[in-house]
Amino acid sequence: MNNEHLDKLAEQWTALGASFASSPWHDEIDLERLLLDTARYASEMSRLFIMAATWLHAYGDLVAKHRLRRLIRDELEPEYRPVLGLLLDIAQQGTHPLKFHSVTRHLKPNQHPYPLFEVSQKNHRLIELTEKRASPISKRWGLWCQPIEFKEDALRPASWMMSRQPQLRTRADFRGDLRASVLASLRYDEGAGRSELGLAQLAGGSRAQVRNALHNLELTGRVRSRAASYANRREIMLTVN
Repeated sequence: MNNEHLDKLAEQWTALGASFASSPWHDEIDLERLLLDTARYASEMSRLFIMAATWLHAYGDLVAKHRLRRLIRDELEPEYRPVLGLLLDIAQQGTHPLKFHSVTRHLKPNQHPYPLFEVSQKNHRLIELTEKRASPISKRWGLWCQPIEFKEDALRPASWMMSRQPQLRTRADFRGDLRASVLASLRYDEGAGRSELGLAQLAGGSRAQVRNALHNLELTGRVRSRAASYANRREIMLTVN
């Protein structure tokens, strides 16, 4: 078990209001990259997976989905993509429309099914028992686990989370649309503001879509742009959280 990485993940999820025996992370959280790291380490800690699913079920509108798709494509190793697909699919159950369909439809299930959690992979008998008890949705993704029950009583109120991660307030207004991805890329992706084209690539939208998003964001004072001194293009920068 990689305790250092799990401790960091627990601290970040704690700062987002999920209940762990951990102090809250004090810095800003890159939510989409947190989801990638959660997929990488979820098999080592079932509570991490369960609390992430619970949080996403409650607050999934805060996820910048265009950017998440781009990060999955560019940064998430193929062996962890089914884990993230299962996590998002479980989290969106009972939501209409499905919150993460625009992401999960691009992900493929594990081609060689096995138990999701390492504790169930220890011997042949446990593997057989896990397959027998596995939920239909976990079988569909080729990562067996029992049905996940959301732990909604283990989440803090949104106001508590927003007071510690105020950059999420704008995401709540945008409900995960492309404007949220544009702002997240400007905040967390190196070089995102150097050009409109580069921003479009990092935010996960077309250039025309990002241009429209930027028009709205400039109109509301959330970003500003200026002519770059070193090239025939415009630089974009954040002005507010």
